[in-house]
Amino acid sequence: MRKTSLNGLLAVLVFGALACAGEPQTETQSLMPEEDMASDIGQTEQAMSFCGWWCPPGGGGTQGPTGPQGPTGPAGPKGATGAQGPAGPAGAQGIPGPVGPVGPIGPQGLMGAMGLMGPMGPIGPMGPMGPMGPMGPAGAQGAPGAQGAQGAQGVPGETGAVGPAGAEGATGATGATGATGATGADGAVGPAGPPGADGPAGPAGPQGPTGPAGADGVDGVDGAEGPEGPEGPPGFIDEFHVGAEADQGLVGSTITGGNYQPTPIPATLTVAAPEPGIYLLTWYTEIMRTTAGSGTFVARLRDVTASATRGFIKDGSGVDNGSPTAIPGDGDSLLAGDILPFSGSMTVVIRNTNPQTYQLEYAMAASPSASTVLRARRQRISLLRVQ
Repeated sequence: MRKTSLNGLLAVLVFGALACAGEPQTETQSLMPEEDMASDIGQTEQAMSFCGWWCPPGGGGTQGPTGPQGPTGPAGPKGATGAQGPAGPAGAQGIPGPVGPVGPIGPQGLMGAMGLMGPMGPIGPMGPMGPMGPMGPAGAQGAPGAQGAQGAQGVPGETGAVGPAGAEGATGATGATGATGATGADGAVGPAGPPGADGPAGPAGPQGPTGPAGADGVDGVDGAEGPEGPEGPPGFIDEFHVGAEADQGLVGSTITGGNYQPTPIPATLTVAAPEPGIYLLTWYTEIMRTTAGSGTFVARLRDVTASATRGFIKDGSGVDNGSPTAIPGDGDSLLAGDILPFSGSMTVVIRNTNPQTYQLEYAMAASPSASTVLRARRQRISLLRVQ
């Protein structure tokens, strides 16, 4: 490498000297391989600088023509492998190959579960009637009938006189047959002959009407008293009820704004002096909003004594409004009006004998009409002492 660098420097110096002397430049062959020239760029620049101070000024002639291109140098080392190009389009699908031979038959599968029994078929027609059975044995001989009465005897004829014996005359011609005598009386009935064989049974006759009921038999002797049965569930000790069954209306202006009111004939239960104990309180009523009302309606069972509500219902849904005059009955299925039942029950403990009052009350959220906006019927309240 060092020898090559010196040769390159010597060539530069010679070239520079010729240029300074004004001699025509001639083509010279490179004294070093092409690949080593690049590594000596620094030395070449130094040589050119040398020419600057070594050549006298003003001595250069015109530049000669460019020499022919030198031969191509040897190939450089192989570069790095480039990135893989995009995948080419998929080739056309090949034709299907020939069908392979049929494989061996697989093992037989397990027997499937038995299906459900089908429905019973219709009953077939009745078969032909069988032949008549053999005749039954002869019945027992009947008793002989009673002998009939003997007929009366006829009257005997008169006896003629005996004539003298005459000579024997010739045999006369046979006389005419005399008239038939009267039929004698019937003889006595002979004994009855053996009964004949029974004939086949005739068809059954229609069933006769049921006879009148027989008289009641004599009552039998009373049996012994049985053992005592198990104790039954406890009953109600005291019962208090009130009912306002009539269909009644409530005017909107009296119950609007949540102003609870009872019906004109109120469903109010008051027990003046109840015994302390445990009671079951129950209530029921049927409510209908009318076409004169709108919006939410409410109802409650009020414990007036305790100033507390024991049951409550509120409905603001789009119920079907009914007539302001009456709630439909159970036979009026085509009439308008949804009927909502309001019922419930609860246990009440009464600890003293002070009066107790319960009442069903109704109200509307906002329906200040002067007409009937709400109707109620079948209002019932019960207070039952159970302990």
